Amino acid sequence: MNDTGPKAFPRDRFVAMLRRMPRYGRLAWNLSRHPKVSGRRRAALAAAAAYLVSPIDLVPGFIPVAGQLDDAAVILIAIGLALRSMQPPERAAALAEVGVSTDDIDDDLQTIRETYAWMGRNGIKVAVRTTQVLARGAQRTLRGIGSRLGRGGDSQPG
Repeated sequence: MNDTGPKAFPRDRFVAMLRRMPRYGRLAWNLSRHPKVSGRRRAALAAAAAYLVSPIDLVPGFIPVAGQLDDAAVILIAIGLALRSMQPPERAAALAEVGVSTDDIDDDLQTIRETYAWMGRNGIKVAVRTTQVLARGAQRTLRGIGSRLGRGGDSQPG
C-alpha cells in the first residue's frame, strides 16, 4: 500500500509523522519553558499534556491507532498555538532546534485527518460486509426453521 490514491492509507506520511513525534515532545517541552510564549499558550501546552496522560479521551486509547491519533492532534494543535505567540525569527529558531518545520506540523495534522478518513471508509466497508454475512446466515437459519415447520410442526423432542 502506498500514498498514491485519494482513498489510500497515507502510509509514508504516517510513518514520517511517527518518526517526528519525539521531536514534537521536545518542542512542546521547550515551548512550555520559552520566555516568549505567553501564559495562555503555555496553559494550552499544559492542557495538551494533561490530555495525553488522562484516561478520558475523545477516542479511547484502547482503540488501536485511532486512540493515539487524537492525542497527536491535540499536541500538534497546542504546539501550533504556542508557536503563533512568537515572532518569526524566534519561531524558526525553536523549530530548527528540534529539527521540524511549520510545514511538518501542518502536514502531520493533514495526515491525521486523512488517516481518520481512511479508517472511517474502511470501517464502513467492514460493517457492510459483516452485515451481509450475518443477513445470509439469518436467511439460512430461517429457511431451516421454515422447512422443519413445513414438515409437520416443530421438531422439539416430545
